[in-house]
Amino acid sequence: MSGSPLAKLVRKIKSRRLRRGLALLKGFPGALDLHAVACEPEKATIVVLAPHMDDEVLGCGGTLARHAAAGADIEVVFLTDGRYGGSVARPGTTRPDPNELIAIRKREAHEAMQVLGVRALNFLDAEDTRLASDTTVAVRLRAMLERVRPQIVYVPYFLDRHPDHRAANATLMNATRDSGLQFECRGYEVWTPLVANCLVRIDETIHLKEQAMRCYASQLAVNDYLHSGIGLNAYRSMGSGMPARFVEAFFSQPLGEYLRLYAAVCA
Repeated sequence: MSGSPLAKLVRKIKSRRLRRGLALLKGFPGALDLHAVACEPEKATIVVLAPHMDDEVLGCGGTLARHAAAGADIEVVFLTDGRYGGSVARPGTTRPDPNELIAIRKREAHEAMQVLGVRALNFLDAEDTRLASDTTVAVRLRAMLERVRPQIVYVPYFLDRHPDHRAANATLMNATRDSGLQFECRGYEVWTPLVANCLVRIDETIHLKEQAMRCYASQLAVNDYLHSGIGLNAYRSMGSGMPARFVEAFFSQPLGEYLRLYAAVCA
């Protein structure tokens, strides 16, 4: 297929989209500046969009613990019900039914957020793996954002390879369209490393991130997220310019610019 007319058309479409995205990037101050700066988690009103229970800990758990210690008001919004995210089944036992796994993951989320110092949780319950086709979550998210009026919103970076993680950005775009809301978007990394412009030292809270991640026993039974997640944070310390052993990385832009970039590259 590599030399077929269809393949050439696909390459042309992809190339056009990439050129458009890169051209758009040039209009964003600092978006093409690969020098990442140290960001200090402050006392602020913060919303975290997590497609699944555990994404928030993997992507920004150490940062959230630092925000909480600074007195921030944090609300974590879980977009899907997590029904397909792993299993607590052991050899000789049966996999729990979806409703049982949903209940398990919500309980784990409450335990993990208590460790990080987050008091407000919101479950919007789109079906796991079906966020892109959900028609109700964006409406509910908009009402929540208008109520909270956050200063910072953490969301999985729009180039993450998990479809629900990418769809979280579409949900945010639909929820804020013509709303007048203004806040800083911070894309965080879960499955796919990003080009960071904001780095947060989490040496002081890495133990809380580890403890919070251990609350997600149903997920650790399937994947060793502690090994990969903490390993990524250790890697991020290299070249950070900070006296840090563990760092969480983000791509930060004002809402309008972040979503215009998302639309140019992904829509």
